[in-house]
Amino acid sequence: MKRVAIVIPAYNEERFISKTTSELKSLYEIPVLIVDDGSKDSTYEKALKLADVAIRHEKNKGKGKTLLDGVHEASKISDYALLMDADYQHLPTDVKNFIYSDYEKYDIIVGKRDMSLTNMPLLRYLTNRTTTLIVSLLAGRRTYDSQSGFRMVRIESFLKIPITTFRFQMESEMLIKAGRLHQRIGFVNIKTVYGDEVSKIDPFKDTLRFIKMALEALWA
Repeated sequence: MKRVAIVIPAYNEERFISKTTSELKSLYEIPVLIVDDGSKDSTYEKALKLADVAIRHEKNKGKGKTLLDGVHEASKISDYALLMDADYQHLPTDVKNFIYSDYEKYDIIVGKRDMSLTNMPLLRYLTNRTTTLIVSLLAGRRTYDSQSGFRMVRIESFLKIPITTFRFQMESEMLIKAGRLHQRIGFVNIKTVYGDEVSKIDPFKDTLRFIKMALEALWA
């Protein structure tokens, strides 16, 4: 097995960060890196106690920038970075679906949820279907679940992607540009989990950011 590190971006996740990290540490012998994106709560303090590596942004920079910083940090110790959220919508038990797959055949593996109205809130379902279609068209290949942040990347390949956006739209930009670079994109099934937590995605601002990113990609 190639060296793998788990990278978790976190912003105000004191509710779940200890549970997520402790379960990962109990299930796998894989280093866990947490990048705190300027949290106002105790996320960073909890990360320091449990993670193998914990770094912190003094002010909020966005999920995309947090992921980039995490992958750069992971490059010091690993060949692959497994990206997952801190809010327990990505289950630690599903990490095995990535690390026991043929991941060395791919540059990016995306966790594919069962996208249906029985599993997802209506607005999330419609948004995901729409953005996934757009990303698929711009990437030149079907992407299935463009909004899934549960991913595994070959670090060497990932760092060749010319990322220009640094908030939630970065995850879509990653797939579009990876597809255009003819990087190999694979998929594994993951569970669909929605709790009572409030999404950090701003429906208005982040939709506009996605549209801007997509238009720029269209003409690139």
